[in-house]
Amino acid sequence: MDTWMLVAVVAVGVVSTPACIFFILFNFSPHSLIRLSFRIRQYLAGMKIKYVGDENIVFCYGENDVAPRPDQPSIVFVHGFSSSKDQWITCFKGFPKDLHLIAVDLPGHGASSVPPEKVQLDLEYVVETLRLFIDLVGLKDRKVHLIGSSLGGAIVGLFAAAYPDRVEKLTMVCPAMQTPINSEFAIQVKEAIAMGIENITTSHCKLLPTDVPGVKAMLEVCCYSKDLINSSSDQMWKGFLNLRLPKTEFYLRLFKGITSTENLDVLERTAPKITVPTQLVWGTQDQVIHVSGAEVLRSKLPNCQRVDLIENCGHAIDIDRPGAFTKFLLTFIRSDVLMAKEDKKLQ
Repeated sequence: MDTWMLVAVVAVGVVSTPACIFFILFNFSPHSLIRLSFRIRQYLAGMKIKYVGDENIVFCYGENDVAPRPDQPSIVFVHGFSSSKDQWITCFKGFPKDLHLIAVDLPGHGASSVPPEKVQLDLEYVVETLRLFIDLVGLKDRKVHLIGSSLGGAIVGLFAAAYPDRVEKLTMVCPAMQTPINSEFAIQVKEAIAMGIENITTSHCKLLPTDVPGVKAMLEVCCYSKDLINSSSDQMWKGFLNLRLPKTEFYLRLFKGITSTENLDVLERTAPKITVPTQLVWGTQDQVIHVSGAEVLRSKLPNCQRVDLIENCGHAIDIDRPGAFTKFLLTFIRSDVLMAKEDKKLQ
């Protein structure tokens, strides 16, 4: 009897311990709970966290267990403004296991180091740090497939124009640009420019929340589906906010550095120089970068091979329509293989 009582006590302890941990983290350290959930998702998706750098910067990045292959390019993912490599966890989980995948934390984002104050933060700087990162992870002499979203979409586009010999394919996902129809966020950016960069504060950018209502307002703009907002408690949003707040000063500094009249149409002006095979992906309900930008880029890109518009989808495509997003990306990734098979049939 005593033995079974001991077994029962141990069993209850084993079952209740995770629940107790969850209760403690949820109520007293929700940001730790969110960080833990990301670590679990990274593990389940096969994303291993690594670091690389030089005397000026340290990059954190995620990489899967697949070695680079000579018959297909490595895929390098670049996230958007104030996001991180975790934006691409869904792709790591959903992509075939024969593809070599790398997702970088841009400078000052995720777990990468923050550039010192003396560094001039602008688009050229971010493009050059991406080049440095690709060199440091051993892909200097190999062409890569760049996939970038939002600000990351503009960055990979500018990179492909500057270094066409280093890019096999390019995917721009709702890239940051001036569009024929202004989105709600675009109007806010233009108002910020008009008032003077030096006067910009976090209140002038919906992507820089400083309280829980601000977090919800950001998600309202970024997501078409409101399920995420409605299904999570304010306590969890408090945790999400606490993860972001230490970086808000840097995000504001970066926002000021890249926000200018000249930068609004830089991707459109550069598009004719992007000669590599290119894919555009956009959510039709994007409230950050309006979908009308897709036709502008399609008409100016010399080698635009696909324009994939996703219905019922906002700016956060990986949240709104992750399955459709992965499907469209893989269709473009595998297009060369499919074309080779068709050519073989015709021979």
